[in-house]
Amino acid sequence: MNRPRPSVRDRYYRVFTYQSVDRVPDIEFGYWPQTIRRWLKEGLPKEYESERNVMFSGKLDGYFGFEGEGTGIGLRIHMNPVFEEEVIERKAGSVILRDSGGVVAERYQNDVDDSSIPHFLSFPVKTPADWAEMKARYRFDDPGRLIPESEFAAVRQVMGEKMVSVWCTGFYGQLRNWMGMEALSYAFYDYPEMVHDMVEHWAELCARQIERLAADIPIDQVSWWEDMASKNGPLVSPGVFREFLQPGYHRVMEAARRRGCVLGIVDCDGNPHDIVGNWLEEGVNIMFPLEVAAGVDPYAWRREFGRELRVKGGIAKAPLVEGGAAIDRELERIRPLLEQGGCIPHLDHLVPPDISFRNYCTYLEKKRRLIGRS
Repeated sequence: MNRPRPSVRDRYYRVFTYQSVDRVPDIEFGYWPQTIRRWLKEGLPKEYESERNVMFSGKLDGYFGFEGEGTGIGLRIHMNPVFEEEVIERKAGSVILRDSGGVVAERYQNDVDDSSIPHFLSFPVKTPADWAEMKARYRFDDPGRLIPESEFAAVRQVMGEKMVSVWCTGFYGQLRNWMGMEALSYAFYDYPEMVHDMVEHWAELCARQIERLAADIPIDQVSWWEDMASKNGPLVSPGVFREFLQPGYHRVMEAARRRGCVLGIVDCDGNPHDIVGNWLEEGVNIMFPLEVAAGVDPYAWRREFGRELRVKGGIAKAPLVEGGAAIDRELERIRPLLEQGGCIPHLDHLVPPDISFRNYCTYLEKKRRLIGRS
């Protein structure tokens, strides 16, 4: 088992590796565009008008004073060639198009206040024959997968004191991007050999990228995007996860561990409790964003899984809608978990538009008192 790098000064890394640290970092997790539009009417300076359609705005994060830490290396795991984008139909306020990933969906225009996730209509992979065509777009030997030496040089300048991360789409998430949720659900039973091949190919693509990094480059954390749960639980059983998806996690996390990796974080909305144990077995040990409204109880998870489980997020959004004493009660609810360590509290997803600018600013002031920043 790897030991944490003691030279890394990032608070995030030190909190999650249980090393001495003055306090947790002050971070949050983005905004619905509709929220920014509301805030522009409620006191957010007009200079941030350009951010009205941006979910993850570095400019707005800077305004609020959030603390960015660590450095990253971008793995070249993209599709090549991509599909040609095509507008199929235009409607009032929305458009049906085929995007560069081959997905046909109805999408609201950015400035529509009732916009939501797209209405997906079709996906490029339906059968093993489709997968064979898609697989050719993710060749291991694609020259575009080479990471330039200049990126390694930039990492070397800071890696002594900063955490180094890589990011991957998770295995359910990537297969769903190719197939859609319904078709993938059937494929586990109708085309199991295809699903195994899809996972193996994606794992090899990610792992080989890690293995081809310059020999002196460490990896401290692998970040996974894997939205595969609703409030009723994960979209696959622990057994299906273990049979089909977990071998992929094992392959990639092993490659990262050979470079010193001690942290793996998974971004999974909803309530993925039943597969948390599967992730922990592979070294994916930070769960995020811990959606309270989906029934996630981080205290119960910590009792069950112990300090090996780290938690990030977990502050409910509803108290910020109410404001005042409701914010105080919510922060007091999270205080004992913060004191246990291995916890970085923030809102359990994007800031929704029913939270006022004033209440959000009040929340930040109170949270900063809680974590010792103010």
